[in-house]
Amino acid sequence: MSDITLIDDSEQSSLVTNGLAVNGELYLKKAGSTNAGSIVVYDSGVWKTFANEAAAYVNTYSVNFDGTDDYLDISGIASSINSWTDVSWSGWYKGTDTSGYIFRASPAGVANPHIGMSISSGKLFGVVFDGSNQSSNVHQSTINDGNWHHLVVTFNGSNSVITTYVDSVANTTSVVNQGAVISTGYTAANIGRRPSSSYLYTSGLIEEFAIWDSVLSSSNVSTIYNSGTPDDISSLSPLGWWRMGDNDSGTGTTITDQGSGGNDGTLNNGPTFSTDVPS
Repeated sequence: MSDITLIDDSEQSSLVTNGLAVNGELYLKKAGSTNAGSIVVYDSGVWKTFANEAAAYVNTYSVNFDGTDDYLDISGIASSINSWTDVSWSGWYKGTDTSGYIFRASPAGVANPHIGMSISSGKLFGVVFDGSNQSSNVHQSTINDGNWHHLVVTFNGSNSVITTYVDSVANTTSVVNQGAVISTGYTAANIGRRPSSSYLYTSGLIEEFAIWDSVLSSSNVSTIYNSGTPDDISSLSPLGWWRMGDNDSGTGTTITDQGSGGNDGTLNNGPTFSTDVPS
């Protein structure tokens, strides 16, 4: 048996197409490939994958949004929101915008009801609005300084409490809890803009976006922040987790959902992949 060969997704496919795959041969998947860090073995026309437990978590890509018309459509998860009471969402952002939506879900083409995460005067603004009542929270830390920041919004539906976190620090001021609930009618969810008539696009890099139908604890948030470096969050069971290229080789227009929902995202109008990631 020869030494292990390092391959990416296209090289793996090419081995089969060109009849070069050898039964029993071991291959190691490159960073940025599907199942990166795993060993794959060709066995009579079938690839068998063996996870490499010792492999480091690979974080290679983010997505660069131009602030003009770029966005990621993750609307597949939107209808699930209708049945939720609690919700949390998390993502990394690097940019200099003073305003714009990092994430928003609502009925398609309609402003309300909605949940969202935006930049307001250079600060993180989290909101849940059911059409009548609003719970919102403006974090006091600046996030548009051109550095990577980890952003989290949580909403506890039992008491309408909304909390924002920047770099794992919770906000305790500028909070308004006015009895909002998770309403119904959600059909659209976008990253990089809001899915209504005035889109409020955001310019900058967005990375590792995830959503839960539960309230993340402060310790959960600290785990995700990981002292400033994204880590594997599969143990926290996100329903949606879009890694912005790490499971798609940093190419194409599909962002594969690594959460349990299976709601792959689609890049629209040419957002580009970047190797600038939090570290």
